[in-house]
Amino acid sequence: MSEFFDSEMVRQTMGELEDMQEKLFLHIFDIPYCSNTEKKAYLQLMRDFLEKQKVLLFRMSLSDDPEAQLIKAKVLESAKLFGLKDNQGMDEFFQLLENPIKELEKSLEL
Repeated sequence: MSEFFDSEMVRQTMGELEDMQEKLFLHIFDIPYCSNTEKKAYLQLMRDFLEKQKVLLFRMSLSDDPEAQLIKAKVLESAKLFGLKDNQGMDEFFQLLENPIKELEKSLEL
């Protein structure tokens, strides 16, 4: 493994992301049956998950580790499938992903 991914902080973050992703997938089909409070908690978990991904990608951007750079490039290429344009930065992309979360939260407050 590379120096970047050998870092205790990176390994911990990746483990947290894995746990969060598992929780998100585990409960996705339960959402229609949840209370508004539970739905808000699920949306907060989604927001936290995106923020952790954003921070990890930023750390990769700062690293000169070849494996980190390769994975960052793969993430950016994959992001194009979800709407990232060549002239957009990752901050804009993560904002695009967060907008539907905000809209869903607003709908729960009605």
